[in-house]
Amino acid sequence: MHFLTLAALEISQIQEDKELDNQIAEALKELELQKQIETKNFMLDFAIGRCQNLQSSFSRAVNDGVSELMYPYCESLEDPEYLEFEDRTEKLREEYEDAVDCIKLPQGTVVEQYGDPLWGRFVVRDGKVFQRDAGSLHHEKRTKKAKRMVALPNYPRKKLYKSFEKYAEERCGFSFDEKHQGYGYYYNPNAIWDWYSIGGRWPEMFLVKDDCTEYSIGERSWCNSDRKSEAPEGYRWVCAARKKDIAWDAMRDWRNQKAAERFHKLEQMFLAGKTDPDFHGEIVPDGVMHWGELVYRKGSTLEEYLEEYGIPGSWKYPVGSHDIVDEDQWLSKDDSVLDAESEKYVPVDWRSCIDGYIDDVDEDTVLVAVDYHM
Repeated sequence: MHFLTLAALEISQIQEDKELDNQIAEALKELELQKQIETKNFMLDFAIGRCQNLQSSFSRAVNDGVSELMYPYCESLEDPEYLEFEDRTEKLREEYEDAVDCIKLPQGTVVEQYGDPLWGRFVVRDGKVFQRDAGSLHHEKRTKKAKRMVALPNYPRKKLYKSFEKYAEERCGFSFDEKHQGYGYYYNPNAIWDWYSIGGRWPEMFLVKDDCTEYSIGERSWCNSDRKSEAPEGYRWVCAARKKDIAWDAMRDWRNQKAAERFHKLEQMFLAGKTDPDFHGEIVPDGVMHWGELVYRKGSTLEEYLEEYGIPGSWKYPVGSHDIVDEDQWLSKDDSVLDAESEKYVPVDWRSCIDGYIDDVDEDTVLVAVDYHM
């Protein structure tokens, strides 16, 4: 799944590199011209996104800063500083001492039913071998192949493997770790993501004035690469900017203005009993559905609609995210806190966390929308 995290960076004075800016601009221009010819070339889309994400000294600083923040939370991290060893020796030994359903192949070899080479295509049922997903009905069946095999239920693993080491290494694929004197693997206990992108599915996170020079547009996801939202006159949408340059009030007003326009359009469709030709949804008794989601509720007022689909009045800042990350911490809406009265852990008040966090950061802090996958 994809999640949005709000990254907070401390970036000091930027050292401009106009020569590199121009080189990237030229490369981007050539890629966009090529894209007009190869309209469905995914690799071109990727290259264009990378250039867009690096086209200014500020955006390159943002890219480097986000990389540093996200590094400790990478699922595939190989840095020993962040890894722990998961010792599986005891569990493997229990398995080795146990019995498992096996199948004797026609040539006499005994194998586990869910191991190589059968991998569950043939299974033991009531002392017989059945072929799974057989025939036009795709059910378990006593096929000719299955009848040539012999079921060996509860067969001791010790008879299959000459030693525990053989089982751990050849059957389960583990290596012996000399440092911990056992079989297992290294993992990052703080892993949160396996892929991320600056902007990505959320490239239009903040509004800044057109004359703002320190911003990044990141790299858009494939699902929105050709879709750009309208911005109010004199502003542009970006995915990274300094807190002091973000037009918070203009963002709130614009988001709610557009939400109000959607409300009136949906209300008119519901009252008319039919949808507009370009609207991919349907009228239902309770309101209007769009891609399986109820986007207008029968009888709702504009104020109610804005609270649900616009920027709620209780929000101090017109942004939301699933997480917040900076150089000291990773906060999540899934976190829980200890309630002093009940002495139980309760869900964190995430909205207050977001507003309080943005309140507390310095005006020069760079806020970045990061799309990550886990």
